[in-house]
Amino acid sequence: MSAKGGAAMNRLRLNAAGYSLVTTMLMITLFFLLGLTILTVAVQQARFTAVRVENIESFHEAKTALNEAIAGLKAELSDDDFFVRHDIFTPSQWDAFLGINEDTPGPDTIAGKLKARYGVEVEDVSYRLYNIPTNKVFLRALDLSKPFTDGHRERKVKRLVFLTNTPSFLKYALGSKETVILNGGVYVEQGNVYAGQSAYISNAANYVKKSGELTIAPIDAGLPASMNDSIWHIHDKLLFSCTQTSSCWKTGGRAFQMEEGLFFQEWPDDGGPLIQQETDDFIDTDFERTVKDKLLQAAGLSPLSPETQQAYIERIENDHQPPLDVARELYQEGKLARVVTDDETPYEQSINQMPKDKPLWLDAEGKEITLYRDIDVQQNGQNQWLIVNGDLRIEGPTKSTAAVRGNLIVFGDLTLTGNLALNASIYVTGKTTIYNSHIDGADGKGLVLLSKGTLDIARINEFQDSNEIPNLKGYFYTDSSATIYAVGSYLYIEGGLFARGNGAAAPDTDINGLVINAFRGRIEPKDGEPGNFIPSSDMQQSRLIVKYNPRVLVEQGTGLPFVNQISLVADRLEVE
Repeated sequence: MSAKGGAAMNRLRLNAAGYSLVTTMLMITLFFLLGLTILTVAVQQARFTAVRVENIESFHEAKTALNEAIAGLKAELSDDDFFVRHDIFTPSQWDAFLGINEDTPGPDTIAGKLKARYGVEVEDVSYRLYNIPTNKVFLRALDLSKPFTDGHRERKVKRLVFLTNTPSFLKYALGSKETVILNGGVYVEQGNVYAGQSAYISNAANYVKKSGELTIAPIDAGLPASMNDSIWHIHDKLLFSCTQTSSCWKTGGRAFQMEEGLFFQEWPDDGGPLIQQETDDFIDTDFERTVKDKLLQAAGLSPLSPETQQAYIERIENDHQPPLDVARELYQEGKLARVVTDDETPYEQSINQMPKDKPLWLDAEGKEITLYRDIDVQQNGQNQWLIVNGDLRIEGPTKSTAAVRGNLIVFGDLTLTGNLALNASIYVTGKTTIYNSHIDGADGKGLVLLSKGTLDIARINEFQDSNEIPNLKGYFYTDSSATIYAVGSYLYIEGGLFARGNGAAAPDTDINGLVINAFRGRIEPKDGEPGNFIPSSDMQQSRLIVKYNPRVLVEQGTGLPFVNQISLVADRLEVE
């Protein structure tokens, strides 16, 4: 090989070595960058995980503090005869005790204590959100909030709390101070259940044919169900169940009777609700005293006014004077305005044209009064009172809706039928029947109905299938007992249903308390009666759904029954 050829070969080897070195360095650099990237991602992921864990911990700490604050608030307000014990006689004194109208609440106020102990802020939203007349009532809506960190953002966990001196029954979706019987597939979509004595469930469903014949559905109607967060408060946890369908009950004479030997103590499967004893005392209401209170305050005799306080106390403490006598006496004193009627003028027109500066007195003199059209018993947008001496029937149309705005006291029986929109508190000294009716709210508010006598709800949306829209908006209470049928009917109650259990047994039974019969599934009619039963496992296919609405505590303001104790109702937790 020549000298020139050797030199060329050496250059090639040097170039190849150079290329190899460059390639090696490039590969090392690439692997180094890849490793650095992986390391960076890992570090960032670790940091993200750490931040996320901190965020979760921050949220749970805030949630825990908020729930502890609500428990502390409940304990602060738990005294019997609360207002007298704390020298609170006016709404302004109540606000001062709460510390809700101060920029910096004092350390001895409720708001000051919650801030110091739990770091929880309290905002009064009573008037701003719910138009509660805070100068007249002790009802308050409070927003309780606790901040927490979510990444670089400051957020809040919140719960709306209602403080109310209303009776305990308004806290529950379903219940009775006595016995609760739930036959078939009733579904408690929201809210809790209360039984002051024992509770019974079955997969049977009883109903009454148009002829009056007591009938037991020949098929599994489903078992009662509720949301996971629903609590069933039952005395001594005494719940009994039967899964023998139509054998669970028998028809004896004029009443459905329980086959007690087929009911066993416990929920029949593992899918039952949380059952526990109610730890709070049940705050009861005296129906007649409540009606007298509404009459006296409507007539201008307030227990909060020094000028009328003594007259109020003397009349409401007089157990020998029933509410109707109080009403007649107030009318004779000129504190009620008589509704003047004649054969040519509809009752509705006479009522609507009357001034509302006094409660209205409509004396039926033993006859039944039927109202077909809109009724307006308001002054400046506030509900006033119409007092009816006699039976009252409110019959709405079938293709449109009749609206009732204003509070009613009925000294007699009440019947509601047809399509109605109500913004009202109604007190009925007799029995109440809701038949073939659709009840909606008016003006963003609903109905609170309290009946001294039995409550009967039936023939609602007969044979129709389930609907996402409630067809009975309101809270329905009877001081007596109630039987509800939702076999052929379809009922979706947004509000609640409670039967105190005094007096007569529930219609078609020998039981004091609340009795519900509901089928879960579709019903095909035959000759106007339930014919073909098509069961379903879908909870939304229940023919009786109850969705508790805590805003019932604020919507009717001065129309609600009041007691001398404070109770607390908390809405669901929210994050903003």
